[in-house]
Amino acid sequence: MKIKPALFFAHRWLGIGMCLLFALWFASGIVMMYVEYPELTEEERIENLSSLEFSQVTIEPSTALGLVNADSELTNLKLINILGRPAYEFGFISDFQSIVFADNGEIFSGLGKASALDAVRHSGFFHPDYPLEYDALIDIDQWTLSTGLNSSRPLHRIKLNDEAGTIVYVSEKSGQLVRDTNRREKFWNWLGSTIHWIYPTQLRRDVDLWIQVIIVLSLLGIFSVITGGVIGFMRIRISKPYRGTNVSPYHGIMKLHHIFGLLSLIFVSTFMFSGLMSMAPWGIFDSNNSQSIQVERYSGFRSLNRNELPNSTTMQSQAGIKELHWQSIAGEPYLVSVRSPNEISVQFNNSSSKNHSMTLLGKVAESIPNLLPDSKLLSLDLVQTYDDYYYSRHNRYRPLPVYRAKFDDDEGTWYHIYLNSGTVVNRLTSANRTERWIYNGLHSLDFRLLLEHRPLWDIVVISLSLLGLLFSITSIIIGW
Repeated sequence: MKIKPALFFAHRWLGIGMCLLFALWFASGIVMMYVEYPELTEEERIENLSSLEFSQVTIEPSTALGLVNADSELTNLKLINILGRPAYEFGFISDFQSIVFADNGEIFSGLGKASALDAVRHSGFFHPDYPLEYDALIDIDQWTLSTGLNSSRPLHRIKLNDEAGTIVYVSEKSGQLVRDTNRREKFWNWLGSTIHWIYPTQLRRDVDLWIQVIIVLSLLGIFSVITGGVIGFMRIRISKPYRGTNVSPYHGIMKLHHIFGLLSLIFVSTFMFSGLMSMAPWGIFDSNNSQSIQVERYSGFRSLNRNELPNSTTMQSQAGIKELHWQSIAGEPYLVSVRSPNEISVQFNNSSSKNHSMTLLGKVAESIPNLLPDSKLLSLDLVQTYDDYYYSRHNRYRPLPVYRAKFDDDEGTWYHIYLNSGTVVNRLTSANRTERWIYNGLHSLDFRLLLEHRPLWDIVVISLSLLGLLFSITSIIIGW
């Protein structure tokens, strides 16, 4: 008898405090089904790059590396376009990066206002009918909150003044376009992601504080639902109805709240719980092993040897290449040429085989066991279509075909390796696979049965979201 009043008291005041937020979560979730948070996807990024002009390359990568004042080992090298000029981008173990123009050896020192505008003019976003307008140099704004942009800040914000109201962001450090958005995207994100993720710039600037706010609100929401569920089952009568045929003792909006609450209990509970799990609270999905160290063993070296770097002039006869990546596998360097997201080729400098793709496949299979040399490779499967654990949703770049390597280590590790380039796409531990179902499965209903039979997925998700929204509205009315 002492617990019952406390239960009603807790549910009443938690409901009053959380009901509006519940309603906003369900309504904004519907918006997010169709409008993602602004992002320059990998496909968009590559498609809007201009092709490399190899006739302008007069300096070899080994020579350019000698111009860089770096005291740590080289781990990454690309040939990219900056301001319409080919340039080498060097990455080092110390996280130091340097860019050297391949036409004259000039070291890139960042973009100013005029050069930022010029960078946009050399991209696929530029249209001569619309005058560019420089807006500002910013560190962060509402559409660049992603931590993935931290290494690119500060950002030049430039308006294209086209019919869509497009805005692009150019990294001052790298000279690359890193984000785009437009009028429609921004409007719907004010009603979608900004509300759903509680994403005001002032809060999101402090990532640790934002994470704690989401965790606390999710826990309060879960406790509100649990107390409501207990009360709901305590007050319902099936075998002995109230006053004839009523299964609920309440009337009017209270009765609707009671019935809607029980009907939506499972969905609302899993929605709240999976929202909490999206934050991976308390490190429950963290791995004890470093992926970067495992990938280094796969590639076969930690640093690039300048004497073994392939000669870029061998690629000059090939047109339409937008990026060149120097990579390594089994200790042997090779070139990856990128023409489009789906058109990637490789070339080994010292290979006698004319079929470099087949050479790469052999080396990938040879190198995969090096990812976890102390564990047994259970299986190596060719994945050519998306499945439950490897699929593209929410702007994730998931190229095909890939190898899936499964190991018998303590974490039950899986690796996916893109066969066209030999690049490791991602790692999934058993904890990650559990997270996939707890978060993506329960929160977004990312189940193959639904996703492969759209609009079935849309109908189910919208129907459940509307049920949750109606339930939340009854809470708002009662709370008011």
